[in-house]
Amino acid sequence: MRNLIRVAAALPLAALGLSSTASQAQTPRFASFAQFNDTLVARFNRGDFKSMEAYSSPALQKIEAAGAMSGYLKGLQAKTGRIVATELLADKPNSHVFAWRGEKQNLRVRWVSAVPGSLDNYFISDFIAQPNARTAPVRTDNRRQTPLDRAVDHAAALYMQHPDAAGLSIGVYWQGKQYFYNYGEVEKGSGRLPTARTYYDMGSVAKTFVTTLLAQAVLDKKVQLTDDIRRYLPGDYPNLQVDGRPVRLVDLATHTSGLPGRARNYTAANQAQLKALNLQDYTAYYNRFTADSLLHHMHSFQLTSQPGTTYRYNNLGILVLQLVLERAYQQPYEQLVTKYVQTRFGMKDTKRVLSAAEQKRYAIGYDDKQQRQEHRNYTGYWGGTTLSSTPADLLTYAQANLAEREPALKLAHQPAWGNGIGLGWMLDTDPDDQKRVFHNGRNVGFHTRCALYPAQQLGIVVFVNDNISQDRVTEMEQMLTQELTTTTAAKAMPGKRVRG
Repeated sequence: MRNLIRVAAALPLAALGLSSTASQAQTPRFASFAQFNDTLVARFNRGDFKSMEAYSSPALQKIEAAGAMSGYLKGLQAKTGRIVATELLADKPNSHVFAWRGEKQNLRVRWVSAVPGSLDNYFISDFIAQPNARTAPVRTDNRRQTPLDRAVDHAAALYMQHPDAAGLSIGVYWQGKQYFYNYGEVEKGSGRLPTARTYYDMGSVAKTFVTTLLAQAVLDKKVQLTDDIRRYLPGDYPNLQVDGRPVRLVDLATHTSGLPGRARNYTAANQAQLKALNLQDYTAYYNRFTADSLLHHMHSFQLTSQPGTTYRYNNLGILVLQLVLERAYQQPYEQLVTKYVQTRFGMKDTKRVLSAAEQKRYAIGYDDKQQRQEHRNYTGYWGGTTLSSTPADLLTYAQANLAEREPALKLAHQPAWGNGIGLGWMLDTDPDDQKRVFHNGRNVGFHTRCALYPAQQLGIVVFVNDNISQDRVTEMEQMLTQELTTTTAAKAMPGKRVRG
């Protein structure tokens, strides 16, 4: 069973200047979303995908190409067969979630709309109980005694039913306390349960540490967000501007720089040679790509758009920002970030380079082919910014971000491009229209999510050491959040509490 999630836009509607409440209802009108959903099921079963797509609102049409929904649904039907039953799972003013029971596979379907008969967005995934789910019991330290325990277990059990799932760690900051839950194994076949002190690769969540340091540099008057990045680069870079508009620091932090996706392209032959290297040689090869290497390649960069105008998620831009911060502070990034998180938040287990003893606490990741992915001490400037952390450390980071006692954290959460992008952080609202600040992370063999809900003072961090899908991690976090924020029985109930 592979993940099937579909979302019509890579960005929240708010980031694109669109509103789900501004949709115009299309004919025919429906008395309820249940009736609308039944109509969509009937059309899905008879393969009338074009008529389903015809319910797209103007907002959805702006973010998804014509024919995209029809093509996706056609491929989806081949995996599910006919939908034989449907059930309402959750109903919010702009979010309506249904279970679709298929002949071969079940789906969780969320229609985003304020008016039945018009779709502003849609999310479809297999994050729901499946007929072919793993039946063997999964190791866990969850005692399943309190409402919080059971809410976590409900979401975690759906994630762990996937046959490729390895290990899972969840940290919850809720009503002023920290709670940790662990499932599965740090290494398949080992029988060892992860803990709050297990190291994982956090993937792109590491970008928020770079952008938080940028916010701190602004407060330290080392830089300004509107600075031309060439101010901090040696030599001339006339190529880093379009029509007189240069790449600015804020453009790097908001993925609107127009920089290419990577600093250097490798041929198929090069990639085959790299795959044949052992772990030590592979790491050493990429670590030879230094800041000087990046600066050299930057002379030949061709911008894909005018800086500050077009969002395009970009790993390279954050690496360039990391380089700028090193030059602004005259310190290596490793020293900058570890000192910052230790002194400001007491985080001692968030770093790029792990000692031999720390590597023994590192979870083994598993890629698409279930091949082991061990920790690599990357210090070079290739790929993307990297950090390893533990559930305990990352939840402490989430708690600090919720509190916003550090001015740099508050600055990083302010909209910096449109309404949906802060300095590194993604900004949107949940189905209850409450503010959400989040970032996802992926590296080969690992997925991470860090989600903050300021109004509820709720923070959730999730680590998994598999390569199934980021979307499944997101679905799990959102299911858990909905249970915690809508079930009054979960309030003021202790779960398994572990500090540090």
